[in-house]
Amino acid sequence: MPHAEIAGGLRLYYELTGPEDAPVILQFGGGLFGRHNFGLVNDGFRERFRLLSFDARGYGASDHPRERYSIEQWADDGAALLDAVGLERVYVHGTSMGGMIAIAFVAKFPERTIAGCADVAFAKPDLYRRTVLRVWRRMAEAMPWDEFSDHVTTQAVGARFMESPEGESIFELVRDIVGLNDPYTVRQACLAMETMDLSPLVPQIERPLLMTNGTHDVLCPPDLAPSGLGARKMAEQNEHIELVEFPDIGHADLVECPQDAIRIVTEFFLKAA
Repeated sequence: MPHAEIAGGLRLYYELTGPEDAPVILQFGGGLFGRHNFGLVNDGFRERFRLLSFDARGYGASDHPRERYSIEQWADDGAALLDAVGLERVYVHGTSMGGMIAIAFVAKFPERTIAGCADVAFAKPDLYRRTVLRVWRRMAEAMPWDEFSDHVTTQAVGARFMESPEGESIFELVRDIVGLNDPYTVRQACLAMETMDLSPLVPQIERPLLMTNGTHDVLCPPDLAPSGLGARKMAEQNEHIELVEFPDIGHADLVECPQDAIRIVTEFFLKAA
């Protein structure tokens, strides 16, 4: 399996797939799904792009140091991975926690970014979202892993999708993917999001950044309470940020409407180029 070694001797597992002469998308997965978050959209993106998918620090086949993790550190790891594999500038696509990492990456590394998409993400949680993440962290410490997974599914996927033919096996799918994770890393991911504040970075963003959010998303809606910083306020604060809302879905557009997600992000990236 291909691994890249970055600062401190940390080894990251990665995969480069798609046309060799196509522009590259660096993918940041979510806190519970990791790189598997993009499983239903990868084939669509590979029609136009080459994909750099990797297990972030603490996930999958990458190293799992027992340390405090942060959103900014995961963004730094992404830049270090580009150095290790010899890539200068890329598109950036992150979802859920990966969307938060994408916000940090685009702000911190404009010279490495063509354009970015932060899917179902925010820059700072409000009290409601901080509480959800704290409870998730405590549940991950105390509950059986499959029951914790089912609870997360009810908050991440829309109720109608669960009862549709496409969503018939969603609970089993999420259990399988969440079960691949190190529980320590999941708890650290929840803590990283709970304490995250990327609001100082938002004004620094100078590359095109697309925020994609579901109207009925209870985890990362486009509008947060005053103590948070969601996608709509981000777009109001910075002319380089755009917002697209997916109507009538929850937190999982990459699962609930993958073809729409592929089309919207592809069009944005090609326009930015």
